Amino acid sequence: MSNASTTVPTLAYFPTRGLAQPIRLLLKYTGTPFDDKRYELGPDVPNLLQNFRKEKFTLGLDFPSVPYYLDGNVKLTQSIAILRYLGRKYGLVAGDEAGLVRQDLVEQQIQDIKQSFFEIIFKKEDFESKKDSYIAETLPQQLDQLSKFLGSHQWFAGQTLTYVDFLAYEVIDWLRLFSADTVKKYHNLGEYLDRFENLPQIKAYMKSKNFISWPIGGPQAYWGFNKAIN
Repeated sequence: MSNASTTVPTLAYFPTRGLAQPIRLLLKYTGTPFDDKRYELGPDVPNLLQNFRKEKFTLGLDFPSVPYYLDGNVKLTQSIAILRYLGRKYGLVAGDEAGLVRQDLVEQQIQDIKQSFFEIIFKKEDFESKKDSYIAETLPQQLDQLSKFLGSHQWFAGQTLTYVDFLAYEVIDWLRLFSADTVKKYHNLGEYLDRFENLPQIKAYMKSKNFISWPIGGPQAYWGFNKAIN
């Protein structure tokens, strides 16, 4: 998409879900018009980021990277920093100390889960054996804990939707795509995913031509880019 507009914020990433998808979901949920700028990926792994690199140091970013978010004088990188900023701006934060504790805790737990998942899908060496071990041992332990933490709450901070739910939904959905049989064992997590997807703004976005359902990551990922490896 064009970055010509100066009247709306810009969110820039690649034409993948990756680190930007929770931010896209949050912006769509809040009805925020934004320029969803997508840098085309380069022709091979060494040159994947070449289109971003052409303007990487021209944007006034303190720590140039993607995704980045430009909103007037606000110029942010780091996906969690962007989510936190938007959460505060649009009131998508817990309203009491108990909720804030839950919000902060699950944010970091989801980050840990995401990191362990990346360690599987970004390493081609012994992928199949590592995948089997991950699905048999690591993933059930992580989902057990997450399911117990969610309990009967509507959302991870309690009864109120917060920015962390946009992150949690995205990562749990990746895991569902990776191992549907494992995730479906956790009924409250399945209900959580359904509840999120049925938010009217999210439901409409997911039906739109701008929604990215695939790929999860770029071609450097062994799983999540090429649908033949799935």
